[in-house]
Amino acid sequence: MPTFIDLFAGAGGFSEGFLQAEFNDKYFEFLLASDINSTCELTHRMRYNEQLGLKTEFLTKDITDTDFIESLLEKIKNTFGNINIDVLTGGPPCQSFSLAGERKKNDKKDDLFTYYLKIIEVLKPKYFIMENVYGILTKDKGKIKERILEEIRNIVDYEYLVKFIDTCIKFKPICKFNLDDNEYEYNISIRILEIYLNEHRIMNEKRTFYLDIQSKLKTLSLNLDESNFIKEALLNEKNKINNNLLKSLSKELLNIFIYACKNNKNISEKDRNMIKQAILLISEQNELEFLSKKIKHQIDINKLKDSEYKTNFDEITDYLNIYNIIEIVRKKCYELKNDVKDNKLLRMLDIINTFLDIFTEGIFKTMHRVLKIMNNNMPKDKLKILSDYVKKAALYRIDQPIILLASDYGVPQNRVRVVFIGCRNDQELIRKIPATISENEKVSVSEAIEDLDYIGINDHKYDYDKKYDDFLNMSKQNKIYRTKLGVPKNLANNQECHTYIEWSRKGRLNPKRFPRILNHISEYTSANSYDERWKIKSQKACLHNHETSNHSEIIQKRYALIRKYGSYKNAKFFEPDNELLKTNKRNYVCLVGSDPSTTILTLPDDFIHYKSNRALTVREMARLQSFDDNFVFQGKRTTGGEKRKLEVPQYTQVGNAVPPLMAHAIALEILKKIK
Repeated sequence: MPTFIDLFAGAGGFSEGFLQAEFNDKYFEFLLASDINSTCELTHRMRYNEQLGLKTEFLTKDITDTDFIESLLEKIKNTFGNINIDVLTGGPPCQSFSLAGERKKNDKKDDLFTYYLKIIEVLKPKYFIMENVYGILTKDKGKIKERILEEIRNIVDYEYLVKFIDTCIKFKPICKFNLDDNEYEYNISIRILEIYLNEHRIMNEKRTFYLDIQSKLKTLSLNLDESNFIKEALLNEKNKINNNLLKSLSKELLNIFIYACKNNKNISEKDRNMIKQAILLISEQNELEFLSKKIKHQIDINKLKDSEYKTNFDEITDYLNIYNIIEIVRKKCYELKNDVKDNKLLRMLDIINTFLDIFTEGIFKTMHRVLKIMNNNMPKDKLKILSDYVKKAALYRIDQPIILLASDYGVPQNRVRVVFIGCRNDQELIRKIPATISENEKVSVSEAIEDLDYIGINDHKYDYDKKYDDFLNMSKQNKIYRTKLGVPKNLANNQECHTYIEWSRKGRLNPKRFPRILNHISEYTSANSYDERWKIKSQKACLHNHETSNHSEIIQKRYALIRKYGSYKNAKFFEPDNELLKTNKRNYVCLVGSDPSTTILTLPDDFIHYKSNRALTVREMARLQSFDDNFVFQGKRTTGGEKRKLEVPQYTQVGNAVPPLMAHAIALEILKKIK
C-alpha cells in the first residue's frame, strides 16, 4: 500500500483525510507526522497511536533546524526500516502569506516552503502536496507563486544530471560552435552544473557521515554536555559546504578580468574593485547563506518582530543576499558597457554577465541552455540522447497551483485554499481535484451542527442530548442523506449514506481497517505535551470539546443585536448609538444556518451561532471543518497573550487545520492515479 508522511501536521487534517480515503482496495499507510509544537504531537498520538492503534511516529521539531532532515530519516528508519515514502503532505504556516495578515520582511514563515522542498529532494516521493492560503498567489505580485513553481521544477534527478554532463562533454568535439561566445557560454554552463552536482554530493556525504557518527555516539557513555557539544560541532561542520569547484571557477573569472583590465584606463580602480569583490563574494555564497540563516535565527529567538533592532538586522541579511550582490554588479557591468570602448574589456564584461545569468537561473534552465547551444550542427540522434536526459532529470512535473473551495467536497464551509501538487516524472500529472458536489448540494451550517445546540452559557457537555435529538427528528421534515464526501443519496451509486450529523457521530474511518475505534471511548487530557499526558488525569466520555464560554449578559445582548441585523457592520449602520456596539472588536461573523460557514479561524469569539447568542464551541467549529466527533483536540481549550506563542489551544488546532474531507478528496485523486 502507498505510504505517506504529514509535515506541518498541526492537529492532523491531512492525516485524517488521507486515512479516510480508499479506492479499489487501495489505501494509505500513515508513517509519520511532524510539527514544531508538542500539543499537536499530543493530539496526534492520542488519536493515531492510542485510539487507532497505529505505529505512526511523530517528530516534534522545527523544520528549519539544521538536523531536521537527519532526525526525520533516522526516525523513519528506526521504526519502519528502509521504506519508500510515496506521498508527502504539508501546509507551511500561512500567516505571512495571508491577504488578511500583515506581511513582514525576514518573517521566518515566508521561507518555510524552501525547507519543505529540500525534504522532497531527499525523500523523492511519487507525489507531494503543499497547501496554503489563497493570498500566496498574489503575494509580491505573483513572484512567490512563480518562485515556488520554479523551485519545484528545479528539483532534479542527479543521476540523470551526471549522465547529461558526461554526455555533453563527450559530444562537445562534434558540436560546431558558431561563435566563440557560444563556447564560453557552454563552458560556463557545464561548470555551473558541475557545481550544483558537487554541492549535492558533498551534502549527501556529510549527511551520511553525520548519521553514522550519531549512531556510534549512542554506544558511548557520554553525559549530556559532552553529547550536546559533539552534536553542535557535527552540525556546524555538516552545514558548511566548501564548494571548491565554485571557488575555482570564480578564481578563473577573476584572473581573466584582472588580465583584461591590466594597463587599461577605460575602467576606474573603484569599478574594477567592485566587480572583483562581487566575484569573490559569489565564491563564498554558501558561507554568506550560512551567516544569513544565523541572523534570521537570532531575529526569531530574540523576538525582534516590531522592534527597532529588526530594521538593522534586515539590512544585514540584505547585504548578505547573493542575489542582491549580483544585481548590484550586474547593473555596474551594463553601465560600463555603455562607456567602455576597449573590445577586450567589453568581451570580458559579456563573459561576467553570462556567468551571472547562468548562476542565478537554476539547474533546469541551464540544462536547456546547454541543449540550445549544442543544437548547432549537432546530429539529431545525439541531440535526442541529451533531450531525453533533460526530460528524465526533471524529477517533478507540475502544471499550476490548484484553487480549492472546501464546500465543493462536503465541508460545510466556504474555505478557499491553494494546493501545489508535484508529480514525480514516473507518475500521472494531477491538474485538478474534481468537486464531489455541485453548488446547490452543499452542506449547510445547520445541517452540520444543529444537534449540538442543546448547550447553555458557561456549560460543558460530555454526551449527546437524546431529548434534543428526538425534538430535531420530529421537527425536521427533510433529512439529507449523503456519502462521506457529501454526494446526495440519489447520486451515490449504492455508496453508504447518512446525514452529515450521523457521519460526524459514527466517524468516517473504515471500521474494518480500524476496529479499535468501535470500542474505544474517546479520551481527553488538559496536558500540553505527550510527556505530561501520564502526569495529568485524563477523562473518558462520549463527546469532548463541547464547552461554551462564560459570556456576560452584555456580550449575549450584543450577539443578539448582531444576529438581528446579520453583521456587526449592519447593526452599527442601523443603530449607530447603541451602547452594546461600543467595542474594540469589529470582525464578528454571524453564521447563516442555511448556508456553509465562512472560513473558520482560530479565535472563538469571531463567530456567532446562527440561533443562539453565543460563540461556537470547539466541537461545533470542528464539525464545520469536517472532523469526526471521536477526533479529540487535546490541551487547553483556549489561551491568550504570550502563551499563544508557546501553546496551541484547541481552537487554534481546529482553525489552522486542513479540512479532512478536502484532504480526503485530494488523497482519493492520488489513489486513482498513483503507480
